Amino acid sequence: MILEAYAKYLQTADSNIPAVDILARWLWEKLSLPAETTIDQVLHCELCLVRVTTITGNNLSFQLTDKLGAKPVIYIFRARSASGNRLLSSLHEYSLSYDQQKWARFVHSLKASDFRKIAPSQY
Repeated sequence: MILEAYAKYLQTADSNIPAVDILARWLWEKLSLPAETTIDQVLHCELCLVRVTTITGNNLSFQLTDKLGAKPVIYIFRARSASGNRLLSSLHEYSLSYDQQKWARFVHSLKASDFRKIAPSQY
């Protein structure tokens, strides 16, 4: 259900933006506003948005950097529980697979003659 909601959001987003960045924006929007739907309630229950100065440790996190004055502010998404960690991991893996699928479609559409267009000086 949550992956489906994210997938719909991902399909409407700009295809030039990496899916992980779109995931960060989607989670930011969901966690910054009050929970209205069941999906929002689950996300609020399982994940939290934390403002940090530096990222330490080996945790799964997404960064959003805002320029407030001269010093950037970093936000990361953290799981509140083991199920939240699985949810965050699943969303991250889905984002990566979405980008891999876009790349595979692009490569599959290429022909051998497309590579002749690249000049030797561009290698």
